[in-house]
Amino acid sequence: MKEGMLGTILGFFVVLFLLVIAAFGSGALFIVDETKQVVITQFGKPVGEPITSAGLHFKTPFIQQAHYFEKRLLDWDGDPNQIPTKDKKYIWVDTTARWKIIDALKFLQSVGNEMSAHSRLDDIINSATRDAVTSHLLVEAVRNTNRILETKEEGVDVIVTEEALERLEVGRQQLTRAILEKAKVLAPQYGIEIIDVRI
Repeated sequence: MKEGMLGTILGFFVVLFLLVIAAFGSGALFIVDETKQVVITQFGKPVGEPITSAGLHFKTPFIQQAHYFEKRLLDWDGDPNQIPTKDKKYIWVDTTARWKIIDALKFLQSVGNEMSAHSRLDDIINSATRDAVTSHLLVEAVRNTNRILETKEEGVDVIVTEEALERLEVGRQQLTRAILEKAKVLAPQYGIEIIDVRI
């Protein structure tokens, strides 16, 4: 009797194991990693809210499809551009940014994937950078403060007085902040949040 019961239990686990394998094979079960978020689509149309919790999830096999997106911070590196400053001096500006997907459903519907998102970020950040640089002087794009500079030249202390320097109203930090603020306004329509920008 014990052998029959052991065989029944063993048979139950074998059947259960085969069902789990079949469920994964058919696509009914899928795993969401803690670094990912998933949008389920059925015949190309989104079904329900994005899945952001890690673990084992279910969907209808063959009919529904899981689209995975990053939850972590992502990098964007723009192409260097030559931009004129307010005082008509051309400078090369290389911009980088960090961003993340905050609304996976909107992201899927508007851009679809990270490559298309990079293309949108090119437009948003490059436009904001161009606007900021062209409306400020070269010195404002390069320097941050009005502090007095002290240098050594052939063993002699050289002090550059504040009067010798052009006074700044806006520095590179404020310029970068202005670029970020302008870019942050446009990014949410794509389900994206821009975390920071550096020039």
